[in-house]
Order: sequence, then C-alpha cells, then structure tokens
Amino acid sequence: MLPQALLLIPAMAGGSLIQGVCGFGLGIVATMVLSLYLPVNQAAAVSSLVCLGLTLPMVLRYRRHLRFRKVLIPLLVYSLAATLIIRVSAGWDSALLKRLFGAFLLGLSLYYFLLSRRVGGKWGPLLSFAAFAFSGACSGLFAVGGPLMALFFLSNADSKEEFLGNTQLLFVLSTVPSFFARVSSGLLMLSHLRYILPSLVGVAVGFLLAGTLVHRIDKARLTRLVYAVVGLSGLLYLLGM
Repeated sequence: MLPQALLLIPAMAGGSLIQGVCGFGLGIVATMVLSLYLPVNQAAAVSSLVCLGLTLPMVLRYRRHLRFRKVLIPLLVYSLAATLIIRVSAGWDSALLKRLFGAFLLGLSLYYFLLSRRVGGKWGPLLSFAAFAFSGACSGLFAVGGPLMALFFLSNADSKEEFLGNTQLLFVLSTVPSFFARVSSGLLMLSHLRYILPSLVGVAVGFLLAGTLVHRIDKARLTRLVYAVVGLSGLLYLLGM
C-alpha cells in the first residue's frame, strides 16, 4: 500500500492541478498511472471515480457560472457514446486506439499553433456532434474524454469560470451511467479501493492548489495552455504511454 500511495498521491495532485486550470487532464494522468497496476479498461474505470473527487468540488466552486442549457445536448451524446463503448469494447485493441487518439490530439494542437489565425470560433453542429460522440467513446475506453470537450466549451463560454464549470458539470453527470455500465461489466470492484483512496488524497491537494492559480490567467492565455496540454496528451498517447 505504501509504494502505491507514494506514487499515486503526487501523480494525482499534478493531474488535478492541470485539470483545475485547463478543465481536463486528471483522467489522462490517472489512467496512465493506474495502468501500471491494472489492465487499461480497469484503470479507466478506477480513473473515472478518482476524477469525480475533483469534478464535483469544481462544479460547486463554479456553480454560479453554470449554464446547463449549454451542457444538455453534449451530455446526452457524450453519455450515450460512453455507455455503448464500455459494453462493446472488451475485445478491441486498446493500444492501437490510444495511438490513433494521440495522433488526432497532437494534430489538433499543431493546427492551432501553426495554422489557426483566430481563437474562440464557434463550432458548427456537425463538428460539435462528432466531438461529443468521439469524446464519449474515448471516455468509455480510457476515461479520457476531456480534451475535445474542453475545446468545445472554451469556444462557447463567456468567461473562464463558465468554461470550467460547464466542462466539469458534463464530467460529473456523465459519470453516473458510465459507473453502472462499468460495475455491471465487472470493471469496478471493491478491491480497487486500495488505488482509489490514495488517489483521492492527491486530487484534494491539486484542487486546493488550482484554486490559487486559475484567477491569475486570462482567457487567451488559458486557450493557449489548453491547446498545449492537448498536444502533450496526444504525444504521450501516440508514444503508447
């Protein structure tokens, strides 16, 4: 238990600090670290519960800035895709899917930094729907549905507080159907508590640190930071990490 705690606490603190500022990131770190101990599908299941320890407090922190109307349709598509993929993906090659997902995220980040001339453009209906479904599928497979959803909410938010609140609200509400799907599929068990408890300690530390940083960054700088984290996430997944 002690070696696990020593590894999980600082790792989860770093992941929750990133998510507390950028709107996502803990799921990536948590799944990567937990996969050292568990199969990827179980690591993703545990990661989803660990992330709830951060997303729920963030929803409460930004509750006055929530816009549920903006979250409803993304939530429905995202949750449906996540639930379906959990139930049908048992025999899929997760290593290949992770690399493809990583290549996509890296390309998205490079497009922004190298080609895009403007920030914050609205997404069209077709692109939005595809992003919701794709993110939900990635959430079901790896507990990593945040990057595209963060970009979507960032482009549709009137403030960084609204962006952070809406993004975390989506994650909190979508955890419910995913939780039951994972329990019924045997991916979440009581034996996983040995990984969940120390992870939550790290999450609490990162949450407190993030609260002191988020007010020091404006939306333009936040946008660049989000795309940078998207690119780093993509590179790590492309490398199979």
